Amino acid sequence: MLYHCCSSHERAVEIAHLGFDQSMPVRVMEHLPKEHARAPDDSHAVVVLGVPWHFRLEHYPFADGSEQERLVPAQVLNLFERAVWSI
Repeated sequence: MLYHCCSSHERAVEIAHLGFDQSMPVRVMEHLPKEHARAPDDSHAVVVLGVPWHFRLEHYPFADGSEQERLVPAQVLNLFERAVWSI
């Protein structure tokens, strides 16, 4: 599973249904750090499911200033099943 943190539940639902905006790479991570946890009604993430066995997150660069988030092209992530999960 890969995670993409969203600022709102509405945005997470939009991404889950329509996919990621393909104009830029998307920040994803394998594990959610505790500092991303907020109030239960304010914190949501898009969970990217169904990652194929041959997919390797380490093939993608780290996001600026991060050692956990990777930048993956949206068109790659849009191939995977997505669901909204409260965190």
